[in-house]
Amino acid sequence: MQVSLFNVRYLILDEADRMLDMGFESQVRKLVERCGMPDKANRQTLMFSATFPDEIQRLAADFLKEDYLFVAVGRIGGSNLDISQTVISVPGDDKQQKLFDILLQSGMYLTECNLRLLTRIFFNIKTMYA
Repeated sequence: MQVSLFNVRYLILDEADRMLDMGFESQVRKLVERCGMPDKANRQTLMFSATFPDEIQRLAADFLKEDYLFVAVGRIGGSNLDISQTVISVPGDDKQQKLFDILLQSGMYLTECNLRLLTRIFFNIKTMYA
């Protein structure tokens, strides 16, 4: 069974620079060029990223209308000065508890009853193949 992309009117890629830079370009290209999706003139394409290096911007232009609009907030390729990163090495079995401890200590952890989220957690899973 195949899914038709003929009626797609909006193509939205979050972390587009990573998708295009990390080897997913061919899959994105296949979706937009060979799976029945309307061409770039007949769909709205939005790409979001915190960073967008020049070479990836040029690559991304292949998927955008000729007169696309590029909106930059802050310094391209730079991090927000209000964000800090800390690397903590934790054994695998202790990671969830360590995360909860850090959130509780920071005062940013909310109970399930609160609707407002103050913490966003990004993670990457590495798989090793023998």
